[in-house]
Amino acid sequence: MSETLLDTFDLTLGTFFGLGVRLSPLYLVAFVLIAFLVFRKSKPGQGFWAWLFPAAIYRHASHWMDIKLFVFDRLIALFAGLSALAITTGTASGIVERLAESPFSGSFQAIAIMAFATLIINDFVAYWVHRISHQWQVFWPFHAVHHSAEVMSPITNYRKHPVYVLISVVVRGLVVGVFQALVFALMVGRVDIWMIGSVNAAYFIFHVLGSNLRHSHVWFSYGPVLERILISPAQHQIHHSTNIVHFNKNFGEVLAIWDWMFGTLYIPKAREDLSFGLTAVSGQKVVQPHATFLKALLVPFRDSARAMARKKR
Repeated sequence: MSETLLDTFDLTLGTFFGLGVRLSPLYLVAFVLIAFLVFRKSKPGQGFWAWLFPAAIYRHASHWMDIKLFVFDRLIALFAGLSALAITTGTASGIVERLAESPFSGSFQAIAIMAFATLIINDFVAYWVHRISHQWQVFWPFHAVHHSAEVMSPITNYRKHPVYVLISVVVRGLVVGVFQALVFALMVGRVDIWMIGSVNAAYFIFHVLGSNLRHSHVWFSYGPVLERILISPAQHQIHHSTNIVHFNKNFGEVLAIWDWMFGTLYIPKAREDLSFGLTAVSGQKVVQPHATFLKALLVPFRDSARAMARKKR
């Protein structure tokens, strides 16, 4: 196999299953291990693999739509180079190159602080992009594709409309990139692209600690104290719930502090029975509007245009 073909294969494999993707084998192994601990504690009365991968979920039409949108999302990322990490790294390195050398030298402590600060600003931006996507009716139809999932598996994370993905990664990439560049210039001095990119690897820990459980049927709560700081898988499942009590709750990605600060935090007292999908403000379940791949791509444009027309009246 030629070197060009090998490079193409590596790039393709990395785009679909690299460490920047939640479906990386490493993260899926972590998903299985944490789920096994939940299984041992809950003792559901059936075999582990049948419990973790129930046919009712993995053969559901909604799950097959997740797979189609995942492949489409990754193909866009592959051919367009569309990722928040790429935009962040490019923005940060471009600005740093134009700044004067800092009097501070790089150190492990400085990089660790920078990684934590990057997580904070990235999560803050993610909170507001997510919240606005729910509350701005022109933007909501594109995010509704994600919430129309009627069952959830780790692949549901990629059940997203390209317009939502584009807005999210560009906003987050640019804001975090500028932030990184300014702080790097003050704390670390002139750095290379590798150093800037490595700071974004703070999310590696987030994924290893069970990010894939967020879109699953496995209830995994951090408890009432820690869930004021971190968004647990259970809290994100509540965010997807059709129960009107759960509407507009738990917008955070990693940190719960933004929901706590801005009045959108919901901490479950115990396990709750949840159903997923789209629900009207009245609480009535909405008939699946994204039953086919084309509908998932085209219906949001129609609904967004209608919302825009209502605003102009």
